[in-house]
Amino acid sequence: MALSGLELRRAERELRSLEGSVSLVLLKDGDEKLESEMEEFARTLANLSDRIKLKVEKSSAHAPALAIEKAGRKAVVYRTLPTGKELKPFLETLKAAANGESLPEVGLKLLNPEREVELLIFITSVCPHCAKVVKRCNLLALCEDWIKSVVVDALAEERLREEYEVTATPTLVVDGKLKLEGETSLEEIVDAIEAVVDKGRQREVVRHMLEKGLAEKAGEWAVREEGIAEVLVDLIADQNMRVKIGAMLALEELFKAKPEMLEKLGKAFEKLLTHEKENVRGDAAWLIERAKKFI
Repeated sequence: MALSGLELRRAERELRSLEGSVSLVLLKDGDEKLESEMEEFARTLANLSDRIKLKVEKSSAHAPALAIEKAGRKAVVYRTLPTGKELKPFLETLKAAANGESLPEVGLKLLNPEREVELLIFITSVCPHCAKVVKRCNLLALCEDWIKSVVVDALAEERLREEYEVTATPTLVVDGKLKLEGETSLEEIVDAIEAVVDKGRQREVVRHMLEKGLAEKAGEWAVREEGIAEVLVDLIADQNMRVKIGAMLALEELFKAKPEMLEKLGKAFEKLLTHEKENVRGDAAWLIERAKKFI
């Protein structure tokens, strides 16, 4: 797919400021149409700057795709063509990778996960807010060697869209567990990453979500990670009424999706059924009876 005249001029302008080299990798898997469009796009950029090194690799993971390498690692992966509104963050990511640009201190340096954490961003070509979220995730992936940013077209990726129940864009899925919708700020993305990686912060993050009225999202997280369900049960005893009600709503969503979780949460509920406050005991008993209706 050829760049329009306006897109070509934008690319020329951005790529003139590359100070170092950057590798752009075409990952192929046999989808000839998309691969051909991606190759044409990548070669166009490589022809605009001799600092862009184009490589072609066969890959079963993520392909067909375009990847931006940082220190030999495919830190940013696009499974869709970054044209239109997505061209600008793509070019800015190339520039950041080539010039060694970094984000302000965001607090992730203290984390040391033993595995890669994937930021999966669902976009559409006409989405007015997607580009900002994509750029934030891409820069995080360039700054932290354990984060990978993967950009996908929500309309084209039907299997992934259904798996994560994506109904709006942008939608960000952190490590396959925590889903965030809308123009998510850098702070919110960092909080989500920390909550997924650092179990000690999960209660704080879940409580903050409930305070913001995001009970449904907390419930979805609990469906994907059982440890969050225990946090929600514990928050039924919270003094903040918004948090308490939110926790109960989130648990109700969990039991609708996975009624077997009631038995697994038995010990957590036992603690509430003997709580010193009568209203906490009553709320726990009510929720247990409510959950039994889904079995």
